[in-house]
Amino acid sequence: MSQRIFLVGLPGAGKTTLGIALASHLGIRFVDLDAEIEKRAKQSIRSIFSEKGETHFRQLERLSLNHVIKALSTFVMATGGGTPCFFDNMEVMKSVGTTVFINTPIDAIKKRLQQDTVRPVMQTDTLEDLHEKRVSWYLRADEKVTTLRELTELF
Repeated sequence: MSQRIFLVGLPGAGKTTLGIALASHLGIRFVDLDAEIEKRAKQSIRSIFSEKGETHFRQLERLSLNHVIKALSTFVMATGGGTPCFFDNMEVMKSVGTTVFINTPIDAIKKRLQQDTVRPVMQTDTLEDLHEKRVSWYLRADEKVTTLRELTELF
């Protein structure tokens, strides 16, 4: 049986941490979309943003998302924070699997990200700005959770 689960939410929401735990719980593969992009581009996301810009990055992101969908029928994927907000990515994910919004409170994310200067978008936007721009996209997800327990209860 194929099962594709896409985790969406703000940078620092815990998509990767929860995704790894859920994949382990289900006994299926975990995919980090950002890592897939870096592997395909042979460079870090930070350098893609700085050298080629966000538009180029978003195109690579879309290509990588579609590549994984075509290559694998079963996985849990941690998407990038902006993945569902560009092109038709959210519709594509919903059409082939289940999307889950990891709705972590902004204050909790801020505590996690205090030391994190790696995330390119965080150089130009505050978490509040990102939340305001993206929450309408995240709310299109099939499910909404805040904890690993809620997530594992879904599947």
